[in-house]
Amino acid sequence: MVFLTDPDNEKRIRYLRRNSQPIRVRGWNWESPPVKPTIKIGFGVSELASRYCETMRDIYLRRVLSIKPEMTPLMLRGIVFHETVSRVITDVKKFLFSKGVTPGYEMASELMQESESRVDCLLGELNVRDPDLRKDALALYKFFLIQLAAEVDRTLAKHPRIELDSLVFNSLPSITERVVDGSLIGLGKQIRVDLLLEGGIVVDIKTGEPRDFHRLGPVGYALALEADSGIPVDIGVIMYVRVDDWPVISYDIFDLGDELRIEFLSLRDEATAIVSNSEDPGKPFSCSENCPFKEVCP
Repeated sequence: MVFLTDPDNEKRIRYLRRNSQPIRVRGWNWESPPVKPTIKIGFGVSELASRYCETMRDIYLRRVLSIKPEMTPLMLRGIVFHETVSRVITDVKKFLFSKGVTPGYEMASELMQESESRVDCLLGELNVRDPDLRKDALALYKFFLIQLAAEVDRTLAKHPRIELDSLVFNSLPSITERVVDGSLIGLGKQIRVDLLLEGGIVVDIKTGEPRDFHRLGPVGYALALEADSGIPVDIGVIMYVRVDDWPVISYDIFDLGDELRIEFLSLRDEATAIVSNSEDPGKPFSCSENCPFKEVCP
């Protein structure tokens, strides 16, 4: 798989599969504590997991006072990068399903010629006109196009008589922007998972600096997926995407164990209490520059 083909990443996944402790806190146990919500509010995963506000006053502002967050540069960059990665994967899949089994280098050559127009179309849909962000999105689109094309060629070299469906399955992420109903565990009905890979691996794309709470995102998605589908999700991946002179990708691969799951569910329960009691938890000692409510927090 293009996103985790580095030998160190593959070793890390194999190690986790061999050595992880059995997981007891599963999303499909939504009728029993600690998974069962006291009240079904319909939180978003990132709403709970993005803990830039340590006191969770952002939950109070959004859910009780109905104050909308500001669009920060980091948020806008994250949206553009998320959509760019999703779009290039979708474009490659559309190409293969329309043209049939095709060498990756031929596919890359044709799509590369259309890359600028495809990125411009995407940015137009997002109403983004920042030329620097366009430059970075185009670099990211081309980067992943080349990586995906190489993965297609590796699959064809290994299985020269492969059928089209198998080529796509073996070369590309199985699902991008998977829509999940998380309402059984108190989350929203339209939870969107960035990438879902074969073998119960959920990938969350981040564009900022690594934070400890970033791991809570894949945990929330895993619980929602398990509640919705009954399929176990055991491994989480944070894919950090940065574009300086060229794209730089790094990974945090970890076990979605009980400790993280309980931490996420505790956040859900704390947020539920704030909303149901209309309780203002107060401002934190210091506000993060990346908090989307920083400029509108009374």
